[in-house]
Amino acid sequence: MIMKKLYTVVTVFLFAILAGCSDFLEQDNKSNVPGADYYNTSAGFESLCNAAYGSLRTIYSDAPWLFEGGTDLFASGRTSVQVCNLYGQNYSSAEENVTTFYKEHYKAISLANEVIYWGGEDDSRAERVAEARGLRAFYYLNLVQQFGGVPLVTTRTTSPIASVQRESAESIFQFTELASSSSVLAEKSSDGRFTKVAAKHYLAKAYLCKGYLTHDEKDFNAAVTSAKSAGAGAPLTTPFTTLFSNQGERNEEILFFIDYNVATVADVQKDGNRQQADYGPYLKGAEAGHKYTSSTLTPTLWMHEVFNTNTDNPAQDERYEGTFMLELRQSYWDYYDEKKKNTSEVIYYYCPSWEIANIASWRSALDSRKNAIIVEMLPEGNNISNEQTSYQAKMSADICGVAPFRKFDDIENGKQYFKITSSMRDIYLARLAETNLIAAEAYIKLNKPEEAVSYINIVRNRAKATPAVASEMNIDYILNERARELAGEYHRWTDLTRTGKLAEYVEAHNPDIPVGRITTKFYLRPIPLAAIELNLALKGHQNEGWD
Repeated sequence: MIMKKLYTVVTVFLFAILAGCSDFLEQDNKSNVPGADYYNTSAGFESLCNAAYGSLRTIYSDAPWLFEGGTDLFASGRTSVQVCNLYGQNYSSAEENVTTFYKEHYKAISLANEVIYWGGEDDSRAERVAEARGLRAFYYLNLVQQFGGVPLVTTRTTSPIASVQRESAESIFQFTELASSSSVLAEKSSDGRFTKVAAKHYLAKAYLCKGYLTHDEKDFNAAVTSAKSAGAGAPLTTPFTTLFSNQGERNEEILFFIDYNVATVADVQKDGNRQQADYGPYLKGAEAGHKYTSSTLTPTLWMHEVFNTNTDNPAQDERYEGTFMLELRQSYWDYYDEKKKNTSEVIYYYCPSWEIANIASWRSALDSRKNAIIVEMLPEGNNISNEQTSYQAKMSADICGVAPFRKFDDIENGKQYFKITSSMRDIYLARLAETNLIAAEAYIKLNKPEEAVSYINIVRNRAKATPAVASEMNIDYILNERARELAGEYHRWTDLTRTGKLAEYVEAHNPDIPVGRITTKFYLRPIPLAAIELNLALKGHQNEGWD
């Protein structure tokens, strides 16, 4: 999979043309070959198929704000991003990140429609056509969760479309159900292709989301059935910390992912993903031996305290230290060096609330900890200067103010390539842990707590967390468990909107958002102004509350 350029003319719904598309799957430069002739060749068709995956990198790597920004788990650090932190007048249908998100999805849908067209009834192309149908369903599932009902285009277009009506959200979910059910898909993939198990996972999620609209038990039962067919119910055998390491990639738990690899990108400094850089506080720079961080999505105090909720022993939960680096050494990367891990001097210890009473024991365990400054992860507590400050002040003002977010660290390349796009870690889009949580949530909506808790505990058992009990099962428990397991993995905003909890959770836990700021209109993004101007059928059909 070598990063190359595909030069072809493909009509893109609402945005007219796509030219010079750069993708992560292997493509050939065939700009001098007519489309019909090129796509009738095996190489040309394969290049087109790979192009349908290309938007994944833009959607997920370039700016994850629409997935994680403005939630209870992440707020602004030293760098503020409007879509992350503001639910106000300046956030409008002209917002750049919203427009890009919408545009990239329809670009990808157009390419998927091209694949389906050129694949036709050719049995040798059936698997790639099935992939395109699955991808198209996936892209629509993303759109409907962010915007509600959207225009549905399922055929190839050869000229710009001037007018396409919005379908209802329920209709879009129904479409994803139908489109994700192909039996032709491969069982597994080693390069990030859409597989049968990924289709079953997203089918389960589509039914779950649809159930919140219809309030129909049939949808929640269908979500459970699809989740089970995707593997829910089986134990999770890979340790959480191994899963989120370079060695953990391509693990059987990973159902769908975006492939990154040093050997397959054109420019390591420009073509990596931004995961390890976007999440966490500012850590100085390369001169300090730390990783690059933009301080754009900084974990809230609640993201720490959620590990102290629904449990009697948060220290047991391996996901906490799998998510945060609590001991910042002379060099950030010393943490991962077995020769230095216990000898490199600890500069800061980011102490969670439940360990405050044990600081003396922590210091005495290793000589390297004796002089560490204790940074208290409390509403008010010691900062890096041994002064009492708020947690919010630590987020926005202090260098190294709060615990680094280490979940997405690229141990092999993050130090070597000190750039915001330095990470070559795969981006996980679907994991079996979430499949279990989808089943649990559906069972809660069916008022079957005994069944729900069994799926919750599959996830908690892997983390060595205190087992849950049936009496605890409710939507809040699910949201807390999803926070502990899936923090930063592009789910949180849609989790909160799907369950109707956006205002409650964000206003309680995000210091950027005052109480009363989030009205009902913010549960959907505005349809981009650019799309409305190009599609006559959208005029007068903006989401409620948006201009």
